[in-house]
Amino acid sequence: MKQAYWLIMTVALILAGCDSTESVTPSNIITDTDTDTNNGTDASPLPALVGDAKQGKLIAKRCAQCHGMNGVLARSGAPFIAGLAQDYLVSSMLAYRTDYRQNDDMKAIIQSLNAAELADVTAYYTRLDVPWKGAIAGEKSRSILHDKKAISAGKAIAHQCNSCHDQSQYNRETIPRLAGMPMEYFIPALESYFNGERQNEIMGMFKLSLSQTDIRNLGAYFAAYKPGKASDPATGNPAAGKVTARKCAGCHGYDGNSLNPHMPGLAGQPANYLVKAIKDYRDGHRKNSLMRGPTRYLADTEINDLAAYYAMQQPQSPLHHKLSTSPIFDPVANGKVMASSCNSCHGEDGNSETSGTPSLAGMDVKYLVSSIKRYQKGERKHQLMSILVSHLSDIDREKISFYYATQKPSTTSRPGTGDVAKGKELSTACAMCHGERGISKDPAVTPGLAGQDENYIVAATRSYATGTRQHESMSAAAKDLSAEALQNIAAYFASQAAEPAITFLPQDPAMLIEQQCKRCHGTRGYSNQAGIPRLAGQMEAYLIVAMQEYQQGLRKSSAMHAMADVLTLLEIKALAAYYAKQ
Repeated sequence: MKQAYWLIMTVALILAGCDSTESVTPSNIITDTDTDTNNGTDASPLPALVGDAKQGKLIAKRCAQCHGMNGVLARSGAPFIAGLAQDYLVSSMLAYRTDYRQNDDMKAIIQSLNAAELADVTAYYTRLDVPWKGAIAGEKSRSILHDKKAISAGKAIAHQCNSCHDQSQYNRETIPRLAGMPMEYFIPALESYFNGERQNEIMGMFKLSLSQTDIRNLGAYFAAYKPGKASDPATGNPAAGKVTARKCAGCHGYDGNSLNPHMPGLAGQPANYLVKAIKDYRDGHRKNSLMRGPTRYLADTEINDLAAYYAMQQPQSPLHHKLSTSPIFDPVANGKVMASSCNSCHGEDGNSETSGTPSLAGMDVKYLVSSIKRYQKGERKHQLMSILVSHLSDIDREKISFYYATQKPSTTSRPGTGDVAKGKELSTACAMCHGERGISKDPAVTPGLAGQDENYIVAATRSYATGTRQHESMSAAAKDLSAEALQNIAAYFASQAAEPAITFLPQDPAMLIEQQCKRCHGTRGYSNQAGIPRLAGQMEAYLIVAMQEYQQGLRKSSAMHAMADVLTLLEIKALAAYYAKQ
């Protein structure tokens, strides 16, 4: 009784206005323990439960839409919570109350609960003993990629769909693309037109002509089809849409590439289709309670911006991602293989011998990744580059970038036409961003120019002046330079010895798990520490988004931010896949 009193009093104080969930948690004040333990090997006594689980079951109806009454529904990007320790559940819920975690729906629910109700509902979910599904993103669709017979059969009947959904017909801007769509989403979405959940006269007509086998084969065909990109939107502000899209990340991913195979990817979908779909959810023409809440108060301008942002993103089907091209974890070697198509221009080791083409050796990984992405999005205009990188996934971008970052840069031996001495005098203004002698102090954001090809520096700078490349500071500076001054500055930087950026290679996920994650989350992710969640069997998509939110500061935890901040996407996805399989 004394224990319950102090828990409720502490939670009440936090709900009343405490701004920290890291310093005050139930684990700080619960002293009585029972003998129940988790499935890990480092067992230790866990805190006894407080609150009334029977009352908590009634309150859990508010949570069931996303978490289910059994705690393992995991809709709307929600995690599995059945059986999680009560002190962790309480501190996590309070984190939404104090904006240490950001989710409008969760915040609204937590604000509606008093301290006793919070204890009750967490007691209910903690007592549940329901196995976690451990869902792996796109598992069903990945397996179907090997069923050539199903794919071939689907292709034979897909002509019925392609008359409207054919990706080559970009004039059909109100019709979604189907390529790369996981079967986990495709099949129930198609069947929703047959059972009346979605209303579309043309789509409903296929109910009588498609068998369950036909539907499965169609799903296999479209899942195996690599997605292409829609045309750029005519209206909307993508930058504003990116901010709004944060609220959608749990289901659709931060860039619209859904990590959950049961949720549709929005990246690269036609903007006009997205506008219509979002408005239909907002206005009730499409019936889906999960979508109704987030879209209810969106203005038309916000919808246009959101659609513009998603339409401009590069679609990446998780079915075509490969965490490794070899059973051995060696991202640099994998990157070297993929970079072979770049050798003819950028040089075999990233040291270009082609005038007008930049060297990539020794450049910062993050800068290289963002540059590739800009060509994919069309933010940098170069027809050949856009074609060459269009197929690269987020993992591919990282591997190629790590390969080039680890190569030793060399100074070009090609003679320049500019005056090096005059260029040195003029380079002072450039040094503010690009560093003295062209050695950047922040190479992840601003590239070093030392040792770069003279003609490339000239061409790149001119592209900022003409608007082919977009950067406010560079555009203004480039427009003020005469042709002679630019040539001299380029000659000076080209004559300087390049210095490679500091590169920390990705760690083998097995080593990360053993040396870092295990210390808090336990063997194979079965945590026995108060306040530390179990990861074993958790949704892969949820784990990825959660770690990205710690990186971006959307979740506040000094320890997790420090751990996640240095992780590459390659490492994050590998870790999530490992724990989801436990």
